[in-house]
Amino acid sequence: MGIVKFSRYEWTPSLSGQDSVQRRETLDLAVSLARVVLVNGLASIAGSSHGSFDSLRLESQLLATALDNTRMDGRYALHRTRAFDCSSLHIKSFIITAAGLGLLTASLESLIIQDKIKPLQIQHFDLMPATTPRGPRGGNSRPDLLVNLPNYRELIGEAKGRRNGSGRTTKEVRKFLRKLHVWASHNWHEKCALALSWASILEDRTIVNFYHTDPNSDLEPVPEEPLDQYPSFEEASPEYTTEAPPHFAVPDLQQEWERIVNTLTEPTPVQFYEDPLYWSAPSPPPEDRFLAEIPIRGAWSPLGADGRSMFVGVFERAPEGESLEQIQEAYISSLRDNVTAPLDIAAQACVPQMCSEKST
Repeated sequence: MGIVKFSRYEWTPSLSGQDSVQRRETLDLAVSLARVVLVNGLASIAGSSHGSFDSLRLESQLLATALDNTRMDGRYALHRTRAFDCSSLHIKSFIITAAGLGLLTASLESLIIQDKIKPLQIQHFDLMPATTPRGPRGGNSRPDLLVNLPNYRELIGEAKGRRNGSGRTTKEVRKFLRKLHVWASHNWHEKCALALSWASILEDRTIVNFYHTDPNSDLEPVPEEPLDQYPSFEEASPEYTTEAPPHFAVPDLQQEWERIVNTLTEPTPVQFYEDPLYWSAPSPPPEDRFLAEIPIRGAWSPLGADGRSMFVGVFERAPEGESLEQIQEAYISSLRDNVTAPLDIAAQACVPQMCSEKST
């Protein structure tokens, strides 16, 4: 767990571009670092039937190494590490983008658990479908979360992260508020409420600003620009070439025998095809093979020289009943009291389960 400075702003879009932004509350909020890492893992495998545990663990280890939730100057503020500052620019970009989405999700969950999200009355939220269209006019961005509100209303949330900032509502923030409004105006979510989270991940603290429109009011869409102001062009017709199919060699008896022997200790092709993420994960030591009485596969990874480590695992099946209650209670026990703890657990269904721990 780590503490972030969370501020909630009410945002009223205007067609003239002069949006009204009013800060309503600011509080120190405990969030789960394990959850921040887990959300990135969910996003990386969303919509894909070909999971890779090695890729998942490396991404998770990179993100968890760059962020820290241990004691610093007498506080447990979530902050970036020296490993982040020593990384190349494209690695920093990946970490900040991934952490921005994770901080939005972890902050909303913490607010819900502590019953501090009453103005929005969020009932459920999930990642936006992979088929969601991107921005108009060649825009390459799209929102991240689809939030269910009372009375069958929805809220569209987008997450942004930066490695600097003061927590103020800058021109850059207003530019992205406008882009989100334009995106919603040209999709089937034009009347939905909108939200933008802006996370500034600094050397000694993390600031999360959450901007949202009135969840009970329909937004006025931004008019679409006329098409005749853009030059017309014709798309070039693709040229198709016929290629000979690849030649596959028939395995000899020795190769076939080796394959049969390997199946005695490895998952069958059918098992691997049905759940490649689970079966590509290593089998852990006996003491780590079960969580809430559900089999898991995975491995521990070190997060630096300070003794922190992280377990990345995959459930064999989705938790339910008493097992699900045990996992949920482990996750919310510290968040409910808005306190930090050295052991941090986050889990969801049959996808990655992660535990970040500070050894003593």
